[in-house]
Amino acid sequence: MSRKQKEFDYVVVGAGSAGSALAARLCEDASVSVCVVEAGGKGRNWFIKMPAGNGFVFGNPKLDWGYESLPQPSLNNRRIYFPRGKALGGSSIMNGMIYVRGVPSDYDQWRDSGLKGWGFADLLPYFRRAQGATNRSDAWHGTSGPLITEPAANFGTLDKAFVNAAIAAGHKQLDDFNGPERTGVGRADSTVSKGIRQSSAIAYLDRPPKNLTILTERHIHRVLFEGRKAIGIRCLSGDTLRARREVILCQGAFGTPQTLMLSGIGPADHLSKLGVPIQVDLPGVGQNLADHVDVSIQYGSDRGDLSLARYQRLDKAAWLMARWLFGGRGPGAGSFFSTTLFHAFNDPGKPELQVFMTPMVIEENMSNGDEERASLMHGLGRKLLVRGRKLARPGIQIDINLERPRSIGELRLASTNPRDQPFIDPRYLSNAEDLDELIRGVKVMREVMAQLPIAQYVNGELGAWKEAQTNDEIIQAIRATAYTGHHPCSTARMGSDDEPDAVLDQHLRVRGVDSLRVCDAAAMPTQITGNLNATVIAMAEKAADMILERDPLRPEDPRRLV
Repeated sequence: MSRKQKEFDYVVVGAGSAGSALAARLCEDASVSVCVVEAGGKGRNWFIKMPAGNGFVFGNPKLDWGYESLPQPSLNNRRIYFPRGKALGGSSIMNGMIYVRGVPSDYDQWRDSGLKGWGFADLLPYFRRAQGATNRSDAWHGTSGPLITEPAANFGTLDKAFVNAAIAAGHKQLDDFNGPERTGVGRADSTVSKGIRQSSAIAYLDRPPKNLTILTERHIHRVLFEGRKAIGIRCLSGDTLRARREVILCQGAFGTPQTLMLSGIGPADHLSKLGVPIQVDLPGVGQNLADHVDVSIQYGSDRGDLSLARYQRLDKAAWLMARWLFGGRGPGAGSFFSTTLFHAFNDPGKPELQVFMTPMVIEENMSNGDEERASLMHGLGRKLLVRGRKLARPGIQIDINLERPRSIGELRLASTNPRDQPFIDPRYLSNAEDLDELIRGVKVMREVMAQLPIAQYVNGELGAWKEAQTNDEIIQAIRATAYTGHHPCSTARMGSDDEPDAVLDQHLRVRGVDSLRVCDAAAMPTQITGNLNATVIAMAEKAADMILERDPLRPEDPRRLV
């Protein structure tokens, strides 16, 4: 495209989980023109399509923005690495492909806080419209939507042993984490179809409609205004894109608040110090950063034959890739973890913990130390399939995610250069109650791992956990191993009119200006109990109806049928 000005009815900034879905749904109105603008590339990469190809995407500067936090005092002053997707599909090109929504009470809390139309019954029709479940056909699921879901593929010996161990420890086996119950253990559903990762771009933009223009490698500088009305965007490339109707920011929990602040929308005192002209003083922009803090316990094992770590060797990685390329089968056709456990200390309808079991030991935090030296075969294999600075090893990794953290962080501009990453401070474990719940969670999971079905495959805890028995020792191990659960949200949150930190109204409109909305994880009023991808896509489905002024889908609540 030339640098001359272009006009569209809607300009969608960011083609991630929300942006891809929103752009596609807006284009269902053939009378409008839509442009979706992505700072990353087209994402036409076999390792994006292959579910097990995360090792090539994660940490790859061509596909991963590679954000880092400020040093975290409660985590031994470690910086935490935040992988974020840098291509069409956004972070859905690199997520774990787990399809788990929040629990109904998460969304009912949104509604009860004054956000009419955002309760569970209001959102369920949009979850269903988005979903194309291959293994479910009930009132909780959709079967004809573009986002295909199926049972997680790599459900092997260790996964089954973990489920049996959890049952032996008193946990309930569940068949569906998006149905009537949430607390329990079982095989997860996955956003994969016939061996292909279902990123939002693959699901929604595989066949772009004629009234959609997709622009990649266009890094936005700021939103343009005439008075208080958003009229378009300016890119660092020099392109100016005008929006006759609206600009919608879909850049995620980090990108959206950064763009808002660069455009003069945010805390006036902070923006003034950087010399950014104030468009509207909104102190909530960049505030309320919530993330699922993740505590990782690692167990060693002599059973290399059962571990997914064996595919890090180049020869085995090549075999895995060949099976996938020539038939869409084998371990490459699924994510490297398939099993989930939700644990509730009090109300089974609102579990505090989500636990993932991975049948290998890995170091995901790319900010931790130097890259481990490896043999040629393992070094080349690591670049293809298994992420992290350390070699993958046989064993089991238990990742305990705190679902509704009380520790809330913030994001601030580092400079007025859009290419400079913002300062990200999640303030993990700044609230002592979070630490107390994680200590309890560690003890719950140790009970599970002590049960014979899984204990027979492992030979003890590793690293910081090896000698951590007392509460003080467990705390030290938590501080040494905790990192992001990859679910940052709420940095430009929706809220009612009487909430001073609310950035958006119930229609996702930015307060104080016209023709500007936000639709992504930044807009979520609070953190939810589960992975974010399904919820963000459902929000985009609902936003399309709002923007096009279509009647909302009729509320549905299967709980009332029980």
